[in-house]
Amino acid sequence: MQTAPAESGDRSELGLIRRLRFRLLFGLSLTVLAGLVATSIFYVRQAEEAILAENERSLHKVTDAVASSLESIMEGGHAEVAAEFNRRLARVGGATRFLIVRTDGRPAFRDNETIDAVNRVLGTTAFTPHGEVETELQPIPEASSPAFQEAARGTEARQLHRTGPGGEDLLVFMDPIFSREVCHRCHVGGEAVRGVVIMETSQVQVEKDMLGARFRALIGLMMALGVTMLATGYALGKTLFGPIEGVTSAMRRVSLGDWDHGVPVESDDEIGQMASNFNVMRERLKANYLNLLAEQDKLTTILLAAREAVVVTDRDGAVVLVNPAAEEILGKSVAQIHQDGFEHIVDDPEIMHCLLSGEPESGVLELDYHGRRLAVSAATICDGDGAVIGSAALIRDVDDEHRMRARLSHMARTDELTGLYNRRHLDARFAEEFDRMRSSGQALAVMMFDVDHFKRFNDTHGHEVGDQVLRQVGRVTRETLRIYDVLGRYGGEEFVAVLPGLHSGDAGPVADRLRQDVARLRIGDGLQVTISIGVACTETVDAETPDALLAAADKALYVAKRNGRNQVQVAAKTIT
Repeated sequence: MQTAPAESGDRSELGLIRRLRFRLLFGLSLTVLAGLVATSIFYVRQAEEAILAENERSLHKVTDAVASSLESIMEGGHAEVAAEFNRRLARVGGATRFLIVRTDGRPAFRDNETIDAVNRVLGTTAFTPHGEVETELQPIPEASSPAFQEAARGTEARQLHRTGPGGEDLLVFMDPIFSREVCHRCHVGGEAVRGVVIMETSQVQVEKDMLGARFRALIGLMMALGVTMLATGYALGKTLFGPIEGVTSAMRRVSLGDWDHGVPVESDDEIGQMASNFNVMRERLKANYLNLLAEQDKLTTILLAAREAVVVTDRDGAVVLVNPAAEEILGKSVAQIHQDGFEHIVDDPEIMHCLLSGEPESGVLELDYHGRRLAVSAATICDGDGAVIGSAALIRDVDDEHRMRARLSHMARTDELTGLYNRRHLDARFAEEFDRMRSSGQALAVMMFDVDHFKRFNDTHGHEVGDQVLRQVGRVTRETLRIYDVLGRYGGEEFVAVLPGLHSGDAGPVADRLRQDVARLRIGDGLQVTISIGVACTETVDAETPDALLAAADKALYVAKRNGRNQVQVAAKTIT
């Protein structure tokens, strides 16, 4: 079942190669055809020129024969025969017109002009005049043409073409009759040319001969082209396209995962080198592919086992990777994450824009998402040249971490037994309130108090009862004082309360109310608890530091203890 795609791919690739073969053969055909056409045109032109030249030679032989015959007639003194000879020429078959004319274009042997002139020269009636003569002979139509004029001057035979009554092409051949030595006996005046033989013939046969030459050239051209293409196609198939098809088929198989399909190296030429290089490349690609598969398996294992959500995009911003943890943490399916896009992973595009732009500096933002606390980080991924190739987001469920941090923070700030601030955090808050008081100019009071005879509770009733006493005192303190007052266990049975904005006149009554509330406590079997309180206020105590103000409250507490306990003592500028 897995070979069908490969076979289909092979057919597709071979189709491309075959089309390449046809294109190349077509191009070669055009080139060869151009050369053959040029050769054929040259050959046809040569053949046509040969046919025309042969036709001209044939006409020239006929006209030469006419001139020779006429010369013989004249030399024998039979001028009267010349007229009959001229009339018979007009009836010669194969010629549409055949006659002898004078150099001025008028037909010869149709009057007595020449005979009379010769008889006068000879001084006797050597030639008998014609009985019937034509008067006012008109020159032939071609007499005014340059071709006839040249022939009449004796340059050489000339010819011209005209269209006959039936539309056929007619050749008018004009061959001069030169004066010979024998002519000088009768003709004086020194004319080089005595007349012109006019022979007009149809060119139909000549045109047929030329058409036949063209047809033979076309047949030869087609046969040469066919043989050339067959031979070229066969040679290219054996030497070029066959090996290329082998390499192409192998490349297609390799692209479909068949890494073991190589190409046989059958020669040392460029094709053989290409096949050899392909085999080397295939082995290297196979090794790289196997390494990539191994790395992909590692990455897949990591992504599937990761408890953090991982979402990755390509360079165009389309989501291309979502691990199972992302579905669980975000409460979305993979399809929905793909559809919503990278910016809407946590339903807030501004958060993703902020992270991708490098804010905050830590690269992590925590947010509440559908009842969960999530830590979201995102970054744009670039290649070595700085081009963006994608983005990635890492999302962690930090609910447990958040609760743990809150718990640890609470433990670091509070006393485990009473739930009030511990000594370290109490000192820090006291310093903050003291600095704020100094900068704002407001009053600040501090109370220090402890449980009277606390050691007796531990020694008589046990440490459990002592711990219960401390917890109850802390509870009553929270309930009695204001919500924004700072309360803490200072150490042992000692407590401290920082009262922001409380003047000295108000701090004493507040402290006494707390003392009374504690005195109403009953622990266990009715044990009564009392406390002694020392109060110090910045209005009445010259304190430059929190420790100095607390020391004044501690001295006031000592006075309250010394004066009988279960009482409040407010520190003045001088406390004894």
